[in-house]
Amino acid sequence: MHKKAKGHLEIELFLEKEILLCKITDDGIGRKKAAELKSKSASMNKSMGMRITADRLANLQHQRQNNTYISVTDVVLPDGSTGGTEVLMKIPVCYD
Repeated sequence: MHKKAKGHLEIELFLEKEILLCKITDDGIGRKKAAELKSKSASMNKSMGMRITADRLANLQHQRQNNTYISVTDVVLPDGSTGGTEVLMKIPVCYD
């Protein structure tokens, strides 16, 4: 959102030993810089995407008592600069 150049979003879905993996990677400005800009902004808009996703995974884990997992990591380029964000979700496959 705050990047001047056109950004890229990569979404990968794959199955690994009965676990659905969803990896989402962007080449944005990174979470730290985004938080800095957000703190300087007077915007009242609050993003709920990560919280909603975490709540859904927690509900899945509670209902089925299985191991769901989500991680959010900053992508670091070889020169040490921020290269975006990567989100990895692991959701056990359930065949009903």
